[in-house]
Amino acid sequence: MTIRVPLLPRWLRWSFVVGIAGFIFYTSILAAPPSTAIDTLRFELIPLDKWRHFLAYGVLAGAILYAIVDWQLPIVRDASLVIGLAFLYGVGIEFGQSLIPNRYFSLGDAYANFLGTILVTPWYLVRRHVEFVEVRTWVAAFGFTTETQQK
Repeated sequence: MTIRVPLLPRWLRWSFVVGIAGFIFYTSILAAPPSTAIDTLRFELIPLDKWRHFLAYGVLAGAILYAIVDWQLPIVRDASLVIGLAFLYGVGIEFGQSLIPNRYFSLGDAYANFLGTILVTPWYLVRRHVEFVEVRTWVAAFGFTTETQQK
């Protein structure tokens, strides 16, 4: 069984990557979120800020994966590229934070970033069952057409 998924234009897919990376940069470097009472809560012994790192870098890795899905790379190279790019970005952000007063490089945050990036690994088990098609083709499969019919 193959599932058909719309493949957005390349520029839009990379816009998502840049937007997510920009959001992470802004919230990590430019405007660190203020500490709140909820930050001290622990979900299963893991602080909330680690969950934020985990989810943010999972989303970033997913966006990178979707951006390069049409590159036809071997699985190992594809996974290495996606996970490597997202993780290196996270390490770069951590180094950037170490240059800001009252901030520091956190090995715990780097681990959370890495664990978030590997959220994309199940994709490599199911990718042979997914077919990416142009948005027009995908929409047409539902009976909608973008062209007007003239008689």
